[in-house]
Order: sequence, then structure tokens, then C-alpha cells
Amino acid sequence: MVFKTGVRRIVASVAAILFLLPALLSSCSLSPVKRYSTVIDGPFDTAAQLVIYTEKKSDAETFFSLFSEKLEAWDKLADIYYEYDGLNNLRTLNLFAGADPVELDPRLLDLLEYGLEARETTGGRVDLLLGPVLAVWHEYRTAALDDPDNARLPTNEELSEAAQIAKSSSIVIDRDAGAAYLPIPGSSVDVGAFAKGYATEQICLELEALGYTDFAANVGGNLRVSGTAGSKPWTVAVRDPFGGGTVGETEATEATSLATSGSYQRYYTVDGIRYHHIVDPDTNAPAAFGWASVSVLTEDAGVADVLSTALFCLDREAGVSLLSRFTSPVSVLWIAESGETFAVGAFAEGIE
Repeated sequence: MVFKTGVRRIVASVAAILFLLPALLSSCSLSPVKRYSTVIDGPFDTAAQLVIYTEKKSDAETFFSLFSEKLEAWDKLADIYYEYDGLNNLRTLNLFAGADPVELDPRLLDLLEYGLEARETTGGRVDLLLGPVLAVWHEYRTAALDDPDNARLPTNEELSEAAQIAKSSSIVIDRDAGAAYLPIPGSSVDVGAFAKGYATEQICLELEALGYTDFAANVGGNLRVSGTAGSKPWTVAVRDPFGGGTVGETEATEATSLATSGSYQRYYTVDGIRYHHIVDPDTNAPAAFGWASVSVLTEDAGVADVLSTALFCLDREAGVSLLSRFTSPVSVLWIAESGETFAVGAFAEGIE
């Protein structure tokens, strides 16, 4: 199956590393291509690093402005924690669960349909309707970060009650009415597993349609490159979860995306045990398959984001089986908590 183609959270470290090659200086051009870069702070509570190779500084500035504007719009649409005047977003949809349908921007309806497709394709490893369970863990993690000495785990009763709501939940999307509806009271959607990647892909496609190329966008670890770094391929690699270096370096040709899910970025500690943010829907607890990080390299940033999360919630054998459902080329780098690495595709060469 091929995908056609934010939420408020603690700022995460950038997991995907982009090696920015030197600017290309052409000896036969009166207006040489140059490298321009900027960092956008704020949307999706993370930092977005943008790089573009172009002749004119004004073109680069317009590109940065357009990307920032579009990213901020997606951040507000996908937000499940805050409301905004004059805007129905996912927070609005969740607040009206069990009550009324909510009119939504067509882009949000697309995102929700994408989430349902991801849910089916991954066998529920990525589930936008797991919101009630994720909300419980988010509440405890936030409280622990504010007061580490009193960090606690959710009770089994709390998780069981939330899981029962999640398992009975459904979502109705009415394209004719331009609305969505959560029939079960207390149900909620959470698109944190794929919203950044999906938004990044949509924005890059829109900017490519406007004629922009030879750019890279790293939105909080969701990396998408287009064209080349001047005249040379982009080089990408994965952050080593155990240190400051990188692993799995490989060249990216044409449109390529890289996403990483890891246990080392968003977590809290109780009695010396670390509890990360990636929840296994089978156990309603942080996934415990022994992975420190799982990185996915493929064409589409949304697919990379979905797959990195799904594979983190599976053992290696089941993960490889899941990859067979995708027709586009996919490379994966698993890094175990033991430090052992496993790879398929281009990453297999990058870790030799």
C-alpha cells in the first residue's frame, strides 16, 4: 500500500542530521548559486532548519517566509492542546466528541483520512484514535518534568479506562459537509505520530509546485530534501542515540525523507526507570522492543514519520514484514538499546 501523499509538546532534539555541503560556486555563471539557511522556532514546538541553494537572496527569503507561514498554519490546525480564535482545529474536534460534528479545513480532513489509512496499513501500530491513552501518559510526563521528585506512573485503572474508550472509538468524515465527528464521548484523536512528517511533505510539495528546488527542510527531526545541494547530492545521516556522532550516512537523490523515532528524546524517570513517549497500543505503555531508535529513509516525509513510529512498536521480524506492504523503496536503520544495529536498503551500506 502506498500513502498518497503536531501538536503541543516538549521541544525535541533533532534526530535526523543533515550534512550541509558547501555552496557551489559556478565559474561560468554571472550569478552563482549560493547556499542560504535559516532556523524557524515555534511551530510544532520545535526548530525547523531550512536550507536552499539559489542564485538570489530574495528568492531564498521568499522561500523561508512561505515555508514558515505554511508550517505555522499546519501547527495550529493539528494542535490538540490549544484553541485559536476563528479556527476549528483538532482540539475543537476532540472537545465536541460525542456531541456534534465539527466543520474542518479540507487539509485537516485529508490529515485525518491519512491517519485512518496509516492505522490500517500498520495494523494499528500507529493509531490516531489512541488519544485517550496518550493523553494519560502526557499528563503524567508533563507533571514529572515539572516536579521530578514526585514523578509517578499512571494507574492500571486509568490506562484501562482510557484504552476501553480508545478501542471503542471511531471517526466519521463527511466530505460533503466538510466536517468530522467523534461519536464516542471522551474519545479523542492524536496525530503526533505523523502530523509533522505529513505537514512537511505537503509544504514541500506545494513549494516544489511553485518552482522551488534544491532545498532541505528539517522539521524537528523530520527531514525532507529536494533536488541537490547545489550540484551535489544531499548527504544525510542518523544521530547516534548514545553520543554526539552520527551513523548510517548515505546520499539522498531527488526527493528523499528521513524520520527517526527514539526513546532518548521525550521521556521521564520514575524510580530510576525511563519511560519514553512512544506507546505500544497492545500494552498501553511505552513500547519495549529494545530499540533506542528506528530511522526510516523513503520518498515521502509522512510515510517516513508513520513507519518510524510503527517499527519502533514491533520486533525486527514483524517490522520487516510490515515493510512489504509499501511499494516505494524504504531503507531502515534499527539501533538497539544494546548498541547493536540492523539495517535494510541504503542504510545497510552506510553502517558498514
